[in-house]
Amino acid sequence: MGATEPGQMHELFAKYFNSKDVDGLVSLYEPHAALVSAPGEVSRGTDQIRASLESFLALDVSIEFGEPVIIVETDDLALTHGTWKLVTKDGTPAGEAATAEVVRRGADGTWRYILDNPWGTAPLTS
Repeated sequence: MGATEPGQMHELFAKYFNSKDVDGLVSLYEPHAALVSAPGEVSRGTDQIRASLESFLALDVSIEFGEPVIIVETDDLALTHGTWKLVTKDGTPAGEAATAEVVRRGADGTWRYILDNPWGTAPLTS
């Protein structure tokens, strides 16, 4: 199941992340997408994105998102942002940040990430 509107991206990301479904996570990205895997580091294409996401899943934490905010939507593109936090099994916070993403609606009507920056502006200031 894919996103039928941009605001569903965080919900689906959390669903796949929290169930440790790396294939589901990768399905949220276009084949030539870019993911800021850490401040100053970019993973490009599904192979690199998969490796990056697998390293996050290995942390054995869950992710929670705040309400996604769609900044701009035009035709088949949307710029979105929101907040996230990682939480350990005992409820201890393990990290948080604000996101900025560009998603595109494909010919099948499904929205996918083309640019995903879960670190907000950190790479721009480091």
